[in-house]
Amino acid sequence: MEMTQRTASGFEHGLINTIANSVPFDPEFKKFDEKTREELKKKRKEDEKLVKARYLNSRGANERLERPYCQASGGPITQWVFLHDHVYTIPKGLFDDVNAQAPLAQRSDLCDVNGKPIPKEGSGEKIHRFFRED
Repeated sequence: MEMTQRTASGFEHGLINTIANSVPFDPEFKKFDEKTREELKKKRKEDEKLVKARYLNSRGANERLERPYCQASGGPITQWVFLHDHVYTIPKGLFDDVNAQAPLAQRSDLCDVNGKPIPKEGSGEKIHRFFRED
């Protein structure tokens, strides 16, 4: 399975680099209580699953997403670059992280006492999004 891709002009996208983490890897989550430890193990196992997803950017083809990702404390740090309307095989944890990002705040006509615009709650533009392909 190819996780790094190239455009016709030679631009690399997908998984670009993997860096060792300076934090010691603790697969057993020894620092946590038993209940939390089991939840973290289950979450890590779920986040490690690979999913096939299409990346869409609401601003179009000229924008891209560059993002580091680490699955668990002490795990390797991966660097990703995503291009609009391309399909990638990514960890489910990265898929969930990108889709969980809050939309950009949008300015309103209201101002606070200092004259600064107050952002509208729950509105704004959600730029980056993945959609499952499998």
